[in-house]
Amino acid sequence: MIDLLAFVPAVAAILATPGPTNTLLASSGAQAGFRRSLPLVPAELCGYALAIAGWGLFLEPVSAGLPWLKPALRLACAAYLVAVAWGLWSRAGEALGASGFGTRRVFTATLLNPKALLFAAVIFPEAAFRSPDVFLQAMTTFAAVIVPIALAWIGFGSALAKPGFVVRPRTVQRGAALVLLTFSASLGAAALG
Repeated sequence: MIDLLAFVPAVAAILATPGPTNTLLASSGAQAGFRRSLPLVPAELCGYALAIAGWGLFLEPVSAGLPWLKPALRLACAAYLVAVAWGLWSRAGEALGASGFGTRRVFTATLLNPKALLFAAVIFPEAAFRSPDVFLQAMTTFAAVIVPIALAWIGFGSALAKPGFVVRPRTVQRGAALVLLTFSASLGAAALG
């Protein structure tokens, strides 16, 4: 059993903060529009579900015996974010395909998102990784929280692209690249520090 009064606000607060996945959702909303960005929501949910399950079931216990594992994974995540940021910056203003930034990119960015480690290590109850029923309950609640927040980020991005809005999509995309670089730098510094 999970404590909904503690779980839901913690999940919502973490998911609502800007991060790699939210940056991609907003950028896609700005570039591809709200409706064409909707397939990114299940990609984000699947990425988090796999990452949280992986951290909780495998990597967290293994990293206790391998102290270098977490810093190495953080550096790998930081390198991936640099690659995504470079792609956003270099293709700023280009028309995107029908699914915006693509479900694969959002899925991968979410899978590597350091927030998943936080969810697995701190927010999800330890019982979730021992009991399939508790994991299912926690993940169902997580999904109920993530969907409206993801839609809000896509909506925010699509609002930025409206004709009357002062900021152009190219500027939003390049700004998103800079945000991703900032996250990459902080993740890399945490891994090395």
